[in-house]
Amino acid sequence: MLKDKIKIIIIGCGVIADFHVNALQSIKDVQILGVYDANEEKCKVFAEKYAIDAFYSIEDVWNSDCDMVAICTPSGTHATLAISAMNAGKNVAVEKPLALNYEDCLKVVDTAEKNKKLCAPISQLRFSSSVLAVKKAVDNGLLGKMAIVDLSMKYFRSDAYYNGSWRGTFAMDGGGALMNQGIHGLDVMRFICGDVVEVQGVVKTIVHDIEVEDTAVANIVFKNGALGTVCGTTSIRPGYPRRMEICGSKGSIVMEEDTVLKADVDGFEFENSTSMAGGFSDPTAIASDGHKKQYLNIVSALKGETPLAYTSRDASETVKLITAIYESSKQGNPIKL
Repeated sequence: MLKDKIKIIIIGCGVIADFHVNALQSIKDVQILGVYDANEEKCKVFAEKYAIDAFYSIEDVWNSDCDMVAICTPSGTHATLAISAMNAGKNVAVEKPLALNYEDCLKVVDTAEKNKKLCAPISQLRFSSSVLAVKKAVDNGLLGKMAIVDLSMKYFRSDAYYNGSWRGTFAMDGGGALMNQGIHGLDVMRFICGDVVEVQGVVKTIVHDIEVEDTAVANIVFKNGALGTVCGTTSIRPGYPRRMEICGSKGSIVMEEDTVLKADVDGFEFENSTSMAGGFSDPTAIASDGHKKQYLNIVSALKGETPLAYTSRDASETVKLITAIYESSKQGNPIKL
């Protein structure tokens, strides 16, 4: 249990690292000690931008007196860095996905439990007041018996987004429209609607010159008996906000990004939060509000005040769902989870 300011070092200084720093600097119980990146020049520039120290060796990070590291590196490095950090005695916040496959996710979970360290995967949309209100309505039976869920994630990413990058590669991205862009929507769908027990998917690379899919569709069966459809892509212009329709025997709710667009449900009370999303056509067009809300929970958990609201086991199940869709497409058969 930590009582003083939580000391954090950022690992990786790509686009998402800025959102972490902006969120953390607004929390009074946090001190950002510095940043590490394998690219020393990028690390130096990032450190100067935020007036924090630059670490030029990962061993120096492990040997520092920081309480937590925030991993903001390419997806394929997340699991290895998280495991190394916890073995070095550090707590961990790690950007999505926790790992590129379910087996590596479980290795991260086991390492956290073995070392008694907190591992907090980032899934900021779970902390949206609108998302929480919709989950409460579903849990309280306001929609009746859930019948069907439609999740549409029709995004645009330019060729420049992929060119010369780790993005779009099997080794570093693990997947495309679902594993990278669609993971937030699929995670929120699981959070609100419950576990998935069966998937049948088709994934293709239609537009971009990349190794992984830029277009995917899937039919899903929820544990509660409801059926669902998922559509994810990065190959269409101009890109549209994520949309989820949750329909039940007593009422239905339509969400756009993390905002309730329409609610035909008796007794449903909600207040839309300021949207945390918006990266459907520009990955930088998101706010840091969601990261701040999640980090407030993480800091509180480190201080022993509240439990961690989103765990590495939660994140593992979403990765399991995505990779099951990939496997179904490969086999041409439904996959039971």
